[in-house]
Amino acid sequence: MNEFRNVEKINPFKYILAVDIPYLNLEKGIIINERIKNTILANGIFVIPVYENKAYDMAILDEEQLNEGYYEIKNELTRLERNKYFDKKKLKEISDNISKKMIKNKENLIYLPLKKLQEYDEYTYTHSLNVCVVATLIARNMGLREKMVRKVSFSALIHDIGKTKISNEILNSPNKLNDEEFRIIKNHVRYGYEIALKNKIIDEDVLGGILYHHEKFDGRGYLYNKSDLEIPLVARIITIADVYDALTSKRSYKKPWNNYETISFIIQNVEKIFDKDIVSVFIKIIGLYPPGTKVMLNDYSVGTVVAARETNELQPLIQIGECLIDLKQENKYILKVFKE
Repeated sequence: MNEFRNVEKINPFKYILAVDIPYLNLEKGIIINERIKNTILANGIFVIPVYENKAYDMAILDEEQLNEGYYEIKNELTRLERNKYFDKKKLKEISDNISKKMIKNKENLIYLPLKKLQEYDEYTYTHSLNVCVVATLIARNMGLREKMVRKVSFSALIHDIGKTKISNEILNSPNKLNDEEFRIIKNHVRYGYEIALKNKIIDEDVLGGILYHHEKFDGRGYLYNKSDLEIPLVARIITIADVYDALTSKRSYKKPWNNYETISFIIQNVEKIFDKDIVSVFIKIIGLYPPGTKVMLNDYSVGTVVAARETNELQPLIQIGECLIDLKQENKYILKVFKE
């Protein structure tokens, strides 16, 4: 049975929308994140019917840690824009806390909440945090040593610091970039590398993640047209996390893709953009039907994927109303995926 909740008091990710709100393009079954919550409030809706998200307690990171990380990186990148320096120790502390939590968490079921922007100029902050979370999770599941996982985490957190040297007019342009604007955007990887060096970051693995995260496995990326294993491991991990978050985020020039479309894109671009071995690990974590995907089961019931199962990409946990369905335990399977 659904309950009515004051929207202002809803914890992001803890509840699932229990009705359609057509004029806001919000469908019943969507997990209410911070952006959706604020969209509802901005349209004068203050009480809504919801279901409690049964996977909320399975979250790999809690809401408090997400928010703390977001505000810390926002402060440091804002400082960087002003005076060309940031507190390296503070950012390292954020990434280390995330990696420690990931390494400690050995749950087979994963619910991965990611912070999504409210305003376009927040994109770099939320994106940096999300890429850090996803890249760290990949590194952990690859079985890398803790020291290397922490390097991946730190490099992912600061992978886009070069964008602080690019104007918001270009970063948030709703139009297709011209050749000169695209040249400037591409140079953010070099700017980031230079900023890291100025801030006394000298670890080659961390620097490689910043400089090469837009290289593609087939050699068609930028800036250096590296391919295959020429691309450092940290960069190959960050590339997948970077694309996953970018495609599932709303930008000034595009709507967000749903999780299922994004996973499909990543699979289709194995050995074109992505390293197949790292994609294999990523899919085992996120699942073929990531949390938030709206699906129909073979009994024609409709629900929302709320947790992925690391050992079985095809049998996630589905929530239908207040009921939690474990496809591994039930004689049911996913018949159809809905586009959001």
